Amino acid sequence: MEKLDDLLLFAEVVEHAGFSAAARHLGLQRSKLSRHIVALENRIGVRLFHRNTRNVVLTPAGEEVYIHAKALKQAAHNAFAVATDLAGEPKGVLRIGCSSTLAQEALVPILHSFMHQYPKIKIILNTADYNIDLISAQVDLVFRISSKPLQDSSLIIRPVCELSMILVASHNYMQDKKKIKHPDELKVMNFIALEFQKKFIYNEFLHQNNDLLTLQLEPYVSCGNMSILKSIVLQDLGVAILPKYLCIEELKSGQLVEVFESNTQWFLRNSLVNALIPTRQNVLLTTKLFLDFSIPLLRQKLSITLDG
Repeated sequence: MEKLDDLLLFAEVVEHAGFSAAARHLGLQRSKLSRHIVALENRIGVRLFHRNTRNVVLTPAGEEVYIHAKALKQAAHNAFAVATDLAGEPKGVLRIGCSSTLAQEALVPILHSFMHQYPKIKIILNTADYNIDLISAQVDLVFRISSKPLQDSSLIIRPVCELSMILVASHNYMQDKKKIKHPDELKVMNFIALEFQKKFIYNEFLHQNNDLLTLQLEPYVSCGNMSILKSIVLQDLGVAILPKYLCIEELKSGQLVEVFESNTQWFLRNSLVNALIPTRQNVLLTTKLFLDFSIPLLRQKLSITLDG
């Protein structure tokens, strides 16, 4: 067997973008870490990094080797986690990816109860306002919201629930405006979009007779975060499509109102909440425990109605 630990150290240098940061993370002297990488390069006969005084950059050969070193690191993580699972009380680190809004509004309230029940499990939340890639982000589990069913055959997809979406505005914004019956009437209103790169956005509206209307709108204000989108709407700046669970309290208090007339025949397609797990690794006990614990609570939270 070659020295596999040198490959693991190589992966750490890549992921920490340099020898100094990796050495600090590993608790090693930088010179010792460098010697291990030089020994690895000599052993396999290729240079893995272009080095200068400030940083290191992977060579083409280094990029290829890193793919396998990263897989080795993940396999080692899984092996230790499985051994921990078999040892008795569940413990280890569970890495979860999701949007910052879903984390703050739905997942974080669940963590207290989960970690009280499993005190030896540590949680790392990787939050972002874009779809987190499970492999590159090195997470065990991702909760993803999408407007249409996911088709990625490389992932295990576990449905959580549907997410009711509504068209809302502040009471003050709507004071001098009439509620609408047809989506086309949105064109005369300020539309606040969950987007920050496109000049025009396209939203789908469904009719009770199953007709589908795709409406092109030019955003008045755009942003990439759902919670900030809600805050913009509360500042009386326009209308937006938001998940109903996120607006319940403001709808009850009257701060927010639905923009469609109650007797309209048009409605928004529900979004879908799914839990995603990479198939390249065995599903760890910590992941299974969190899914079984959190999914019923997420369904309860995300499916809430005005009467709930």
